[in-house]
Amino acid sequence: MRRLPIRPTFTMLALLFVATPVVAADLPAADQTFVWQQTETNLTLMHGERMVWQHVHDRRTGKPFMRFGLLDGTELTRPWPIPDDYPKSDHSWHKALWWSWKSIDGVNYWEQHQEGTDPVDVRVQTFDDHSAKIVLTIHYHQPNQPPVVKETRNISVSPPDEGGNYQIDWTAEFTAASAQPVVFGQNSYGGLAIRFSAECCGNNETGRSAWVFRDDLERTNQTNDRQARWVSYSGQTPSGRDAAVAVFDHPENPRHPAFWQLRNQYPYLNPSLTCRESFTLEPDRALVLRYRIAIFDGPTSPEKIEELWKSFVQERRP
Repeated sequence: MRRLPIRPTFTMLALLFVATPVVAADLPAADQTFVWQQTETNLTLMHGERMVWQHVHDRRTGKPFMRFGLLDGTELTRPWPIPDDYPKSDHSWHKALWWSWKSIDGVNYWEQHQEGTDPVDVRVQTFDDHSAKIVLTIHYHQPNQPPVVKETRNISVSPPDEGGNYQIDWTAEFTAASAQPVVFGQNSYGGLAIRFSAECCGNNETGRSAWVFRDDLERTNQTNDRQARWVSYSGQTPSGRDAAVAVFDHPENPRHPAFWQLRNQYPYLNPSLTCRESFTLEPDRALVLRYRIAIFDGPTSPEKIEELWKSFVQERRP
């Protein structure tokens, strides 16, 4: 879990997004430790000189992604671009928290066509309570070809509470770009995915244990290729601090409860819509998917996570 140095804010390109700046002098003294940093390609919430989370939407690299961590600067996702000396540099297309279809009409969008998941428009709003909303229009296309799928993605990030806990709400609506149906091919993995920090694998030399996957059925490290309403990943940071991340699958999502893909050897978590069969997107219908990612800066319990999942499903769709 690496600490990320962030350069000072550069000038924004207003055509790419609209933002409401936070002026520290207008905030209570206790809130002045949080600062927004924005460029034309990213939005970052800073706590002092440390990154809390960062959303990156650079068309030159394709797939938008999101890095997130704790208030003390501990990064819970693997940084991207991957540092040269990083201990887990495999699967270079894994970009922190990101979305990627494995196959669209037989074309590989997972390892290949990184720029084919194209954020053609981004709108950002930041608020004085340190929450944010990010709306993206994303086109899926082969090189130099028109889109086959269009997506409207809404991301809402809550303000960190007094304990440093916060959540990311992720809603995506997919439509076919033409009058022809589109097939998202069957594959065990694909969709919303998180590549966690290498430090979650533990450290044999220091005796620090690897983090543990748990689900709503109280299974431990046993949810791979199985269904669950939510899955959490919890353990201790190198500083000895308890932390956890939980991903919730909304019951209105098709094929709920989701099948999950888990990896311990390179920490990875993914509710997969196409795990068992392909999904056909008809031209006159939209596919809407909702998820919540909850970040816990401190100890939590399955009972608390279950309570938060129930709260999530009772909320109205944004």
